Amino acid sequence: MSTAQAKFSYRGLTSLMSAAGLIVMGLSGLVAYLMPHGRIAYWNDWHFWGLTKTQWGNIHIISSILFLVAMGFHIYLNWKPLMNYLKGKAAQIKGRKRELWITLAALLVVVIAGIKPFPPLSWLVDFNGYLKGIWVTTPAHEPPFGHAEELTLRVFCKKVGLPADQALALLKEKGLKGVSPQATVIDIARLNRTSPAALYALLKPLKKPLAPAAAAGKTYTAQEVEERFAGTGIGNKTLAEVARAAGQSEAAVKARLQAAGLSMGPAQTLKAAADANGLASPLEMLKAMLVDGYRPQR
Repeated sequence: MSTAQAKFSYRGLTSLMSAAGLIVMGLSGLVAYLMPHGRIAYWNDWHFWGLTKTQWGNIHIISSILFLVAMGFHIYLNWKPLMNYLKGKAAQIKGRKRELWITLAALLVVVIAGIKPFPPLSWLVDFNGYLKGIWVTTPAHEPPFGHAEELTLRVFCKKVGLPADQALALLKEKGLKGVSPQATVIDIARLNRTSPAALYALLKPLKKPLAPAAAAGKTYTAQEVEERFAGTGIGNKTLAEVARAAGQSEAAVKARLQAAGLSMGPAQTLKAAADANGLASPLEMLKAMLVDGYRPQR
């Protein structure tokens, strides 16, 4: 009987399927380690080898399941040889207890490091954060708020202070397809082979300006901060721009931040600073900057 006519081998099939699943799972896991955060990937329509973040995630999940299922069948088909092998190894392990304990300890350390990272294993997590951060090279790469691309065009415009009717007219004037108030930002972008970030850049000149600068030295309450600045796009402003719009000196704003235990770099946007300080929203950061003695929510 020729090799081509050899009997079909289920053991061979499960071995190959396990190997294939492991390879694809490893590759997709490496891509997941390198890819940007979700908000950056979706806002900029990030692709790698022609695939989106969601598609890479799907590949990783499916290949992991394939590997586990194939391994399950592999164990089932090789149960007796496996048990005989383990029995033989069990006798050897009795004389190698140190190796066994070292292996178990290493496994425990890896699990604990995943729950509460510590050096040197935490360096892998820190490096992952660094790699994800290098995808953001300009403030335009950051969305104005989380999941902005999932909103309909009308709701998105309202949230960022854009006149919806003018935005709709401008997109149609530019020849974009699928433009309607009910269409989501991401759907419009993908239909026109662009990104939500590029659409926003196109519409940004229509944005309503911040409220006129307040009188110098004006005092604020938390409620006044919300009423005056919510929905004006102030989350994209720097410390100097916020101080100017609020009628405050930069020194006074910095002093309030310091009193609240917060920090903000001169080039940081309000949104980026709120994220860096672990605050619930940019408005919480703004309240800490403008309201004496305010303690922001985290």
